[in-house]
Amino acid sequence: MEEPHQKPPQVRINAEMVHGILMGIAFVIFFPGGAILIRLLHSRNAVWIHAATQLFAYALALSGFGLGVYIAVYPYRQINVYHPIIGIVVIAFFALQPVLALVQHAFWKKEQRKTAWGVAHVWLGRVVLTLGMINGGLGLMLSDNTTKGEIGYGVVAAVVWLGWVGVVVWSEVRKAKGGAPVGESGMEMKKETSATSPVGTEDGIVKE
Repeated sequence: MEEPHQKPPQVRINAEMVHGILMGIAFVIFFPGGAILIRLLHSRNAVWIHAATQLFAYALALSGFGLGVYIAVYPYRQINVYHPIIGIVVIAFFALQPVLALVQHAFWKKEQRKTAWGVAHVWLGRVVLTLGMINGGLGLMLSDNTTKGEIGYGVVAAVVWLGWVGVVVWSEVRKAKGGAPVGESGMEMKKETSATSPVGTEDGIVKE
């Protein structure tokens, strides 16, 4: 059995590269991008754009996860170290997000109110996405990436995370001041009436 200090087979090196690319695209571009879009778009389709973006990101993450499992067991076991353990937790909790969102949507359609399901959807997403972005840096450290590569990822991930948090804070302040409702609670629709919309129709703006 090969030891971790020996050079791994090329197939494993290639798997590590593709794993890193897929996870980087998912956690630094599409997951935060979908969370930002739902706060910025004032459209009846905002929630579905958000859902499609997040599902695509999760598909990328699942593909990267599959490669990660392969990497963690071949040619030597690393499944019990911090990076794959955190990765398993992140992927597992992200699987709950569509369920929480759909349950909240069902309650909203029936009772027109936010529930604990919606709050859980928002905060679980925030915590797990942040953890996933951090885990990307931990993965680079585990794979003995170059210092420049680790710093580069850290800078980009930090900028994206700060931009995402900035949009969240801005939208909350705007909402508190009575501005247009914006948010990411997933599936909470505001009823609005306009010259072009019948009374009681849903305009699709998601608010938190």
